[in-house]
Amino acid sequence: VGWRSNKIRRIARSTLAAETLAFIDGIDMALYFKSMIKEAFGVEAPILCLTDNNSLVDSTYSTKMVSEKRLRIDSSYIQQLIHSEKSIQVVWVASHNQLADCLTKDMNQTSLDNVLLHNRLKLDARKS
Repeated sequence: VGWRSNKIRRIARSTLAAETLAFIDGIDMALYFKSMIKEAFGVEAPILCLTDNNSLVDSTYSTKMVSEKRLRIDSSYIQQLIHSEKSIQVVWVASHNQLADCLTKDMNQTSLDNVLLHNRLKLDARKS
């Protein structure tokens, strides 16, 4: 589908800011693929966004504003997308369930191999 590793487009003052910026890029990519699937197959595909950053999930579903003023714009963008695109769901998963981590870190890639070989994903996820 799609994967990339790159520097974020602006300096982040916190982990939450960096995760939020990367998350927006991921949602934009997912919306693009969703539109391609709809055009090709006539099917509305849901978007499941997985993150191991609990603060990102909390800020997405909270009415409380994040403390960084510039980050409020990005958080609001995510919230607007979720409200306008009813098929987007943001879910926290434990770090050990992040399949792409093995692409950028020295770690076992058994989970990714299992998904690619057997087309099944089993997560210890907590829905918000």
